[in-house]
Amino acid sequence: MSVELTNFVTVFRTGQLLYLDWASNALEEAGIPFQRREETSGGLRLAMPAAPSTGPGTWWAVLVPEPFVARAREVLAPLPFEQTTTPDYWHFRPKRGVKLGWQIYAGLALGSVVIGLIIALIETLNK
Repeated sequence: MSVELTNFVTVFRTGQLLYLDWASNALEEAGIPFQRREETSGGLRLAMPAAPSTGPGTWWAVLVPEPFVARAREVLAPLPFEQTTTPDYWHFRPKRGVKLGWQIYAGLALGSVVIGLIIALIETLNK
């Protein structure tokens, strides 16, 4: 008994759910098999969640079986947005205030960790 494994290739990655839906619908209408998944900047790759949410470093990828890659790229090419497999960290296009909020939150979280480590180090040295 032989088992053949299908090699899936990422043909599109985005931080915007609307673009993901457009790409998925185009491939579905063309009869091209595909799968979607959520990916993070930390390297985590998950099945497409039921209620995805946008944020920095979160992307959604469309993958197709290797024999369908060229056809999938042809189908996606006319869509009115950039087709890339390497979007940037802020690809979900937040407003300026939202981006600033995320940056402040990250700074505070990092600062809290550093202060906690310093306090733990001081307590360890004072024993």
